[in-house]
Amino acid sequence: GGNREGRVRVEEIRKGERRVRRVWKVRGGVSEEENDWGRIGKDEVGRSLRGIRMGVSVEGGGSMKGEVGDDVEDRRQSFTRIMDLFWKLALPYWRSEPQARWDLGGVIVLTLLQSAMAVLFSYVGRDFWNALSAKDAEAFSHETVVFFLATVIGTPISVWYSFARERLALNWRKWLTERTIDEYFAARNYFTIESGGTIDNPDQRIAEDLKSFTSTSLQFILTLIVSGIDLVAFSVILFSIYPQLFLVLVVYSGVGTLSTVLIGRRLIGVNFLQLQKEADFRYSLVRLRENAESVAFYAGESREKKVIESRLELAILNFQEIIRWQRNLEFFTTGYRYVIQVLPALVVAPLYFNGKIELGVVSQSFSAFNHILNDLSIIINRFEQISAFSAGIDRLGEFVEYLETYSKEDISDSSSVSSDDTYTDLPVNEQQASFWKEGHTVAMDEEDERIEMCFNPNVALRIEKLTLMPPDGYDRRFVENLELSLTLGDRILIAGASGTGKSSLLRAIAGLWTRGSGRITRLPNRRVFFLPQRPYCTLGSLREQLLYPRSDQSRHKTMEDTELLKVLELVDLGKLPERMGGLDAVRDWSDILSLGEQQRIAFGRLLVNKPQMAVLDEASSALDLDSERRLYMELINSGVTICSVGHRPSLLNYHDLLLRLDGRGGWTVERVEQSVRESIVAQSI
Repeated sequence: GGNREGRVRVEEIRKGERRVRRVWKVRGGVSEEENDWGRIGKDEVGRSLRGIRMGVSVEGGGSMKGEVGDDVEDRRQSFTRIMDLFWKLALPYWRSEPQARWDLGGVIVLTLLQSAMAVLFSYVGRDFWNALSAKDAEAFSHETVVFFLATVIGTPISVWYSFARERLALNWRKWLTERTIDEYFAARNYFTIESGGTIDNPDQRIAEDLKSFTSTSLQFILTLIVSGIDLVAFSVILFSIYPQLFLVLVVYSGVGTLSTVLIGRRLIGVNFLQLQKEADFRYSLVRLRENAESVAFYAGESREKKVIESRLELAILNFQEIIRWQRNLEFFTTGYRYVIQVLPALVVAPLYFNGKIELGVVSQSFSAFNHILNDLSIIINRFEQISAFSAGIDRLGEFVEYLETYSKEDISDSSSVSSDDTYTDLPVNEQQASFWKEGHTVAMDEEDERIEMCFNPNVALRIEKLTLMPPDGYDRRFVENLELSLTLGDRILIAGASGTGKSSLLRAIAGLWTRGSGRITRLPNRRVFFLPQRPYCTLGSLREQLLYPRSDQSRHKTMEDTELLKVLELVDLGKLPERMGGLDAVRDWSDILSLGEQQRIAFGRLLVNKPQMAVLDEASSALDLDSERRLYMELINSGVTICSVGHRPSLLNYHDLLLRLDGRGGWTVERVEQSVRESIVAQSI
């Protein structure tokens, strides 16, 4: 049932996405103004798609036209939906981990002991005040000793309770975060989320929202348990003192809870928005840090400062809305708490004045009244906390629904991945089995066809009747009915003006873009190595840079340091280990290495992994011509199949096929003869 509801929600979001994209296409698709992180057009579409989930206007304020905004807001404030999401997130850990249930049982036992100590202190306090009122020194001394003995017993119980609760929350966070990360990486969901723009700030949802969810959830669950125990224990005490006081308490807390919910329910929605706006603000600061050198070269400090300040302003404005609603709520809750201080006395004072009860009983009635009222007033006392917690659950639920729905659809539709002839290589541990299926690319319209991916160890690359379109819903065709066949050892250069779809074709070959039609057959993933246009340095040592993307060295057990050093010599980085402190030196390589050095590292990875086919996207653009020649000759001598994208005429010397794209769907394939090389070089000169 939960998965079906998740699919319905995803379908609603898809419809909204298509509506936004149609509007965007009518507007022309691309804004003339440039943003610091890319075209404003792409960001506007991303914000609009997020707006569909958030209930925010495409124009930047209020709710979506029609009923989308109101529906989303009502859904966000729905107690039933929040509880459904809570149990969906919370239950798997306790069902699958027996040790977790034992740990929870231990915490509950400590909770019961804490409640028992609270009841004990209630009676000790009563007798203490009775002795004081009666001026009975002997009884007073006795109760003082009893009080300190109870303190000696109660202190370790309270400390161990806090320790066990925090440890259990930590274990729960670790388990839930690991499972969420598994889903995040499965089927390359991280790529789809980033390129689709439908889920904002997944890093915050994984790192912070999950942490808050586990600790706060456990705290609330245990609070409810304690409240239930206290409610029973102190209700007996209070009812035995004066039943009318108990009835007053029930009515008072009930009216208070209902009023608090009605006044403060809007806080859930604005807290949700605050989490997003704070994350957007932090993201702008992180982006500035990651691109500090580029911004400094452009002298773009003023522009970046405006971007950051604008996001800060949005966070401040929304927080002002939170403060206003908190003010309205506190007008009620503050008065509610003030009345509590005298309400028990107003009810039991006549009994005391008439001599029917002692002062200690009055004190005990105050204690019992406050215990029960706190138990019944959880929503009143913690509504602001609960509203923020509900907003976090909403964000997490939205994220998990997205991951879970697509992963389950992907796995269930595995038959849609066709094989070529009699062989298909789809190792699950390489995360292919769930990636190619229907429903994975959120940006795709339902009526769009999908490119069929096949894997064959005997075919380097075969493209049949390929029509490739971008995943963002545009009608543009990069290529139309493309036919291409490469045998093992062939070398092809993909050329064309900027924006004609060269890198897009490589994305289709990699399986990242699947919108279009036709079939692509190629070697299995483990036999193909892609070098993207923008070099990537992983977190870790220099050794790990060369072995990437493998997370361990199992495949390279026989690769000694001397072999890795030889690879570094081949890519003209022979002195790098000595300069940095050895192969196991850990640095921020993206900052330390120049773009050219990062491209050399990428070539080194390629030589270490020894694939059958290398796909290079402008992989030598930052290298000098001599270095480019030596690295390409090294690849040619190894017999690897090469598929390159580039603009340099010199690249023709290392390829025997040329695929030209005109950007309007047209294409030509020709064999590169010496005369062709000379003609192109002459034109470039």
